[in-house]
Order: sequence, then structure tokens, then C-alpha cells
Amino acid sequence: MKMGGGTTGSVIASRLTENPHVKVLLLEAGSDGTLLSWIPAAAALMWSLDKFDYRYTSEPQEDSCLALEGGRCRWPRGRMLGRSSALNGAIYIRGNHKDYDNWAALGNPGWSFNDLLPLFIRAEKFLVKDASARDALYHGTGGYFPVSHTYFTELLSPFIEAGKSLGFLHNHDYNGASQRGFSRVQVAAEEGIRYSTAKAYLTPVKHRKNLQVVLNTVVSRIVLDETTKTAKGVEYLTEGGSTRFVSAKREVILSAGAVASPQLLMLSGIGPTEELHRHGIRPIVDLRVGENMQSHTGPGGLYFSIKKKSGFYIPRLFTTDLIPSTLQYVLKGDGIVPSLSWILHAWETYKGLLFQPGFAIYPHAIQPKSRGKILLHSTNVKDHPIIIGNYFKDPADLKIAIEGTASTPIDFLGIFKTSSKGNLRSSSGIRLALRLGEQPAFKKFGAEFYSESLPGCRHLKQFTDEYWECHIRQFTYLFFHDVGTCKMGPPTDPGAVVDPALRVYGVRNLRVADASIMPVIVSGTTMAAAIVIGEKASDLIKSTHGISASSN
Repeated sequence: MKMGGGTTGSVIASRLTENPHVKVLLLEAGSDGTLLSWIPAAAALMWSLDKFDYRYTSEPQEDSCLALEGGRCRWPRGRMLGRSSALNGAIYIRGNHKDYDNWAALGNPGWSFNDLLPLFIRAEKFLVKDASARDALYHGTGGYFPVSHTYFTELLSPFIEAGKSLGFLHNHDYNGASQRGFSRVQVAAEEGIRYSTAKAYLTPVKHRKNLQVVLNTVVSRIVLDETTKTAKGVEYLTEGGSTRFVSAKREVILSAGAVASPQLLMLSGIGPTEELHRHGIRPIVDLRVGENMQSHTGPGGLYFSIKKKSGFYIPRLFTTDLIPSTLQYVLKGDGIVPSLSWILHAWETYKGLLFQPGFAIYPHAIQPKSRGKILLHSTNVKDHPIIIGNYFKDPADLKIAIEGTASTPIDFLGIFKTSSKGNLRSSSGIRLALRLGEQPAFKKFGAEFYSESLPGCRHLKQFTDEYWECHIRQFTYLFFHDVGTCKMGPPTDPGAVVDPALRVYGVRNLRVADASIMPVIVSGTTMAAAIVIGEKASDLIKSTHGISASSN
């Protein structure tokens, strides 16, 4: 039995049912999705629709999100098959090889990069044909999940050249041997159509008789035998509002994501005793569920206007430029229309930029030290849990976002970069972003930093550390890469919720498999890591039950 047909859950359901003798019931709270999810540009639109997005928000805090509505950061989360892989930015980054080696070193054997590389390859349908732009030893072509290059404007080359002028490498394939340098992004798309894991993994196998997908079904709790501490099945709410029980013959597999997975565990009596008592829930197993939450965050609002018309900006929505662009997408599946998911954003202070061509840089530390947590709001599964982000609670994260260090990896708009010279101690984070915009490659376009101060920071001198600290706390930008709330770790780790086989400690026949199990966040977007977790979980489950991988 699978709970959650999201980024990881869709992978597991597809892989387990490769054997026709294995029956999987997949319960998904959302719908089967929408054609809007095929177009990356529609991501921001889906974020405003309750039907497709849970629309979580973080709790107000004194350290972050101060200038945002109600002091809360938005937390888009997919509410459909494929979940957040159906409404994210579609950027595909595995992260640094050492991320996974670190997982293994923390007491999780089998999770090193070399262990997982065959699974990354198995998952992938790599569509980049240019031999100079792909490291073939690190990619697969026969998998379910398509990975390609996105359309790029004239501004790609200046980014690469500006990086080189500051001592960085041009990396043609950051998902290959090296993660150093400036790169063109790889995306989850084929012929201009975005692929969620549901579209990639479930759509081709929907005919399988041993796979049953039940939509619009909200699981309210995992039913445990309190004597043997064994997962027996789940209770769920039907569309009509009635409660039903379904039993699991072998296992219950929870893949509801970094917010809902800890919520469901706690509602089922698995979690911190003090938190369960607060809501009148009888504790069955005391685990640090909901803790260890890590996120990629940074400053918003680092915008540059350019004098040369390039890219896609608001006036082009109302000119004849839109017609050929749309036709290019419909007829060829490429062009700028399927590549807009990072472009259609606006905030009050920056309204003037909507009518100008330009570009934005979003620096953020990709190994943050701050840790947040998920708490229950109530015992009603339909009530959003309490999200305490604790963004920039650790001062080291602020320092990295502003200045960085010689060894700090910095990510710009989903493109992994790290210094090839190791001598830019005071020139990474915001400082490096500003230096990039000043390079000759951008000056040819007439690039100019939009220096309007944020209202909450106008009492501070611009460009000082104090100003940037204020800027970050006021205009905190989330990348929605939240992980770690059901931490994987060895029995000796007091914060671990699942073991290296993803089995919940102290409970039989229950696993968690999604981004919540990451002990430490990866150095890039989290979709690729969530997919490989699904591939790994499938192998672990098959091994436990002696399931062969015979083709269905």
C-alpha cells in the first residue's frame, strides 16, 4: 500500500508493479492533474489554485519573510499525481557527489553516490544529443524520466562569460563528473512538455492490472497494532466524507512529502511524545518526527534591467511577439513559452521592472545550518500543519548569503557553481551576484542593478552588510526544497526516524520514502534526489520480500 503519488511515490508504485504478482494500492489526496502541468510557465498559475496546490505558508518569525504578506513565506506543494514535480521549476540537478557520500558516512550504507549512480542512470531518459554537452558515463537513455536542455535567450552566453571572467569554469554538464562552474540548466521536459514523475512513471503503466490508483482520497492515519507495533493499514476519507479502513498485506509505504509525511506519522501516534500529548494523541513510538527540516533560502530582489530587448518580459505578452513564440511551442515544442516558470514573478517594490527586459540572480547557500520543524495544528488531517522555517536562525547562513567563504558552494537560479580558484572569500553570495552584473559581458547589454531599497531597510546605508542582512530578512526567497523531517540514520542517531532501509524505527511493516528522509539537503534542486530515493526504495522493498524484477 502506497500513500502519496508524488515525486517519489509515483516511482515506487511503477517499479514495484513491474512484477505482475505484486499488487499496489496507491492512495493520492489530489486529482490526476491538469494539462497546465505540462507547461512549466503555468507553475505560478497553479500555485494560486487550491485544486492543484496545498498553498502552505510558514509561521511568522522575526528572522525571515518580514516584508511578505502576514510575515509568512509561501510554500507551494503539489496537490495532484506527481505532486510538486508537476508544479515546480522543472530544473533537474542531482547535487554534488559528496552530498550522497555524506549520507553514507553518517551511518547509511548503500546511499553513497557510487551506490546511487546506477539508479540515477536507470531512471533517466537523457535527451541531450550534443556530445560536448553531456558526460555520457553519468547518464542513461532508457529510463522513464526525460531530461533535456531548456530554451535559452541571448543572456545565457553573458552569464557563462561573466562567470569565466571571475575565475569560474564553464561546466557543460553539472550532472556529470564535476559540479564546478557555470552551466546551462537541464530540465524535466521532452519536446517542450514538462514531465512530472506521474507522467513519466505512471502514465505508461496505467494499464497494469496489479496497480490501483485511487484519487481524491485523504489518508487520515496509519492504523497500528499497539501491542506488536505493526502497521496494519490506513484509514482514509472518501470524497463523500466517510472514513474507511483498508488493510495492507505486506507493507505500508508513506510518500507524502516533507510536510505531510511527518504530519501523518504524528497523527498515527509516531512522533515526539511532548508534541503528541499537546494534541491528546496517545504516543506509540517516540521519534523525532518533524524535526531536522532544511531548506534552500536566500535573498529575493537582485534584479538587473538591460537596454537590449532580450528574453520574455511583460510587454511581449501584448505584442505580436507572442504569436510566433506560441506557434513555435505548439509546432516544435520549444522556444521561450515552455521556459517561463522562473520569469513570471512580481512584487510591489519591483513593479517598475515588469515592463523592462532584464534578468535576476538568486544566490543562496546550498548547505544551510539552520533547522526548522513541522508541528501539528490539530488532530484533523485537513488542517495544515504548523511550519516553523527558522530560516537564517543560524547567523552563518546570513554570512554565507551575503559574503560566502572560499569553500562555500553557491547556487544561482538553480545552477550549481563553486569557485575554481578558491580565492573569492569576500566575493560570493550577494557580493558575487553584484559583481557578475558588472562584468563586460553584461555591460554590452546595458545591464544596470535595480537599486531601489526595500521599505523596511531604508534606514540603513545601501550595500553594507547591515543593509543586506535586513534585505534578506525582509525579502526572504524560498526555493521550496524542503527536506529532512523524517531523517534517515543509524540506530545510534537520536534524531533518526527511519533506518537506512527506510523502515520506521520501532514499527514493523512501515516505511517512509520521500524527500523527508534526507539526513542533509543536497546541493541543488531536490527533485532528482527524490526520484533516486524512489528507485532505491523500490529495490529495498523488493529485496525484503524476495520480489523479482520480472517485466510487466
